[in-house]
Amino acid sequence: MANVGGRFTRLWDGRIGLRKFQDGSDGGPRLLAFPYAGGQSLAFRSLAKELPDSWGAWAIDPPGHGWSAGPPLDDISDMVDAYLEYLPKDLLAGTVLMGHSLGGCLVFALAQRLKALGIEPRALILSGTRPPHRKDDYESFHTMDDQRLLEVLIQVGGIPSAWADDPEVFNHFKEALRADFRAFENFEITSPLEGENVFVIGGLEDIVCRPEHIFEWSQFCPGCRVDFVSGEHLFLQTNAAMVARRIQSFLAGPSSPPARGAKT
Repeated sequence: MANVGGRFTRLWDGRIGLRKFQDGSDGGPRLLAFPYAGGQSLAFRSLAKELPDSWGAWAIDPPGHGWSAGPPLDDISDMVDAYLEYLPKDLLAGTVLMGHSLGGCLVFALAQRLKALGIEPRALILSGTRPPHRKDDYESFHTMDDQRLLEVLIQVGGIPSAWADDPEVFNHFKEALRADFRAFENFEITSPLEGENVFVIGGLEDIVCRPEHIFEWSQFCPGCRVDFVSGEHLFLQTNAAMVARRIQSFLAGPSSPPARGAKT
């Protein structure tokens, strides 16, 4: 097993970070993960620890996030352009692409572009990802003033409550957060993604992407499988073991044995 921080590679003059948690040397599935708004690669550390030892696991630090240089990007098409140009193509082909919240929208758009290039991922996982046609059913993040945004992010568990008493810390991350929310809320889907193996997973107590809206991804990913775990919006971190089991079950299929080295 790799160390908990993984191995970090800087791409695009340091603007993209690629963190390897484990290399999958035993030939298991490979997973490449993209974080939620304001997130970074280490958001997937708990999940990576729960995956079988035979899996490869990587995660991204987007521009302006984590250990990556800025400025952050505020358009999903621009993000896709950057990842297609600078990520190794052999990492994208045949890989499970996973995104949480904003990262799920990015993965959907990335998969559409890869398909047009004749590059096939093994599967897509959209985790806690609100369907873009439902944005009017929620309060807009990117139009909130700083105080309201800070309160809401603390409420959903996106940032520590101690930040309420230390606004300078929040100010340090605010630019990346607001860029991400602009990208998230301006994202639209103009055509469905067909013929791909897609798993959509939601949190039963999530108020950022309500469970009833998770099912509506079938409009954009025909035939997708939908499942839930207990938890609020950041169930990816609070319930990582169950998320890992759901992912393994999805990839294995109902009649297949557990992956080698599966953790129980």
